[in-house]
Amino acid sequence: MTAARQEFAPGAGGGSQEARVASFPHTLARTAKAWRRLMNERLGGLGLSQAKWTALLLLEKSSDGIKQCELAGHMGIEGASLVGLLDRMAQDEWIERRPCAADRRAKLVFLSEKSRGTLEEIHRIGREVSRQLLGRIPPSDLAACERVLEAIGERAAGLARDAEREQSGRD
Repeated sequence: MTAARQEFAPGAGGGSQEARVASFPHTLARTAKAWRRLMNERLGGLGLSQAKWTALLLLEKSSDGIKQCELAGHMGIEGASLVGLLDRMAQDEWIERRPCAADRRAKLVFLSEKSRGTLEEIHRIGREVSRQLLGRIPPSDLAACERVLEAIGERAAGLARDAEREQSGRD
């Protein structure tokens, strides 16, 4: 293993704080990937890929619909990439697109009746996967993990805001 790879390998450095900080992103990404893979396996029978079930879960939060560009931002993809996905989802009757009254150039995306019924199954499967993955972890460890992940998320959001302010100050 190269020095660079060893530096970011799980458990690198014998458990020092520096090694934990270096390996944490890899561990987090690997865990999230494994979780998504399980969800994809379970939801594949419903005809849903990760991109589709992610879009449905985001749309569920808005009864007033979401502009396509906003949905793309929430999903972390470019608007152009989302168009093909939404075309397929509309063709399969998972979503409906409607004109935006406030902006004639924009389209709003809504859940279809078909997807509303399927969301219950998505949530049921999500709860089942969560129980299987987390059921043997002590509640105090889960609470600590949630606190750490929330703190990381808040710090990342703060750094992003700082970078945006710095960038807008240069413009």
